[in-house]
Amino acid sequence: MRIKGDIIRSVRKQKKLSQVTLAAGICTQGTVSNIENKNVCDSLEILDAICKRLNLSLESVLDDNDEKKLTSLLNHVEDLCNTFKHKEAHSLLQATSINPADFQNKELEVRWLYFMGITNLLGYNNTTDSLFYFYRADELGDPNSIYAILSVNSLGIVYEMANELAKAQVYYEKSIDMLNKMTIKMPIEATKIFFNTAKFYSLIKQYDAAYDLATGGMALNRTYQSLYMLDLLAYEAAFNDFMKSPDLSAPDFKSAKVFAAFNENHSLLSVIANDEKTLVR
Repeated sequence: MRIKGDIIRSVRKQKKLSQVTLAAGICTQGTVSNIENKNVCDSLEILDAICKRLNLSLESVLDDNDEKKLTSLLNHVEDLCNTFKHKEAHSLLQATSINPADFQNKELEVRWLYFMGITNLLGYNNTTDSLFYFYRADELGDPNSIYAILSVNSLGIVYEMANELAKAQVYYEKSIDMLNKMTIKMPIEATKIFFNTAKFYSLIKQYDAAYDLATGGMALNRTYQSLYMLDLLAYEAAFNDFMKSPDLSAPDFKSAKVFAAFNENHSLLSVIANDEKTLVR
């Protein structure tokens, strides 16, 4: 994709970072050089990680073209999905005239496929279309594509909703394995994968695995100094810690309640209130 490499170079120098330091844990120094001097980057995930390290928005370094427009649209769609407005997000995706398949870089198409899948699934319970989009994203994505990994994780959700738990477990486990094999810094979006998989393992009463996954998602938040889904992760950690620890008299929901109150997650607060009445030994 075509990008504004001069912006990357200018901000890097302002922050007194070498190309090697900027690249550390993300890509090679040669990739940073190509970005700055040739205005090209073959990986949206790498470009996004570099922008985050420099405190730049991804849109600010993309050329004014359809790729930039679609990136902006998908950012808005992601915000809507994070607040459970999947039908509205789906309408925006359907309304765009941009064809992601036209782009040379496939990662943007993978991201589009993931959001088409998740909005079909959670907005309309359309499992047929969502399966198509998730499988296609997995097929197109490279090993470092967080949206390809999210798509594999979402295949687990599809089969869990259909009560095909053995199939669901295959895809949940595959998504965690893919996360662990990433060669770039794990993105904050991986929080969803930790949470979804923790919930599943809790459902099948593998409480130790569920607890480890929930605390793994919390650790990722600490890395980014983020509160992303932290209320839900804290709840899963407390619930599964109680379920796996017969010596505990009650779950410790203190952190989950604080984060839920901060996020105004009244649904979770209601769940916690009910659990505090019923989960006692």
